[in-house]
Amino acid sequence: MSRINNVAVDAVSATAQAVSANRQAGRMSVSLEGEWNLGEGPQFVGEVPLANGSTVRLEADFPPPLGGTGSAPNPLVYCLWGGVACYAMTYALEASRAGIRLRALRARVAATVDQARALGVADDPPVERIVWELDASAEAPREELERIKRLSDERCPGVYCITNPIALETRLS
Repeated sequence: MSRINNVAVDAVSATAQAVSANRQAGRMSVSLEGEWNLGEGPQFVGEVPLANGSTVRLEADFPPPLGGTGSAPNPLVYCLWGGVACYAMTYALEASRAGIRLRALRARVAATVDQARALGVADDPPVERIVWELDASAEAPREELERIKRLSDERCPGVYCITNPIALETRLS
């Protein structure tokens, strides 16, 4: 199996072919659960299933000004980190598909968070701008690295989720 930049390129190619032949092959259901902790420790915890069959425990806790202890990342940190991770991973995937061997790839996310809406004080947006920045090093022309960035901008699920409205249904049972 061919691996470039820690990406199993043959597996990606096979998946792309399968999805091209049958669009349903590209759909995967995601269902995650967590529980509010009424005692000590992080406020929200859950076991998240992984593709290899194991699970990982995720914890979230508000910072002290919002009533938590700050003992775990707050929920927005997961959103921001997950978004930039998705973008960096898409970049690495697209570079690998193009046969570009990366020497290094780092990603940063920056945003200013306004807590006024969460506190019921104002209707201002909680986040007005998110900046994702990649620092890619490879033995490839700058134009080719820019082309991979454009592909990442077009194909990254995180980019799509942030730049397009997605239907949200909330329920209470």
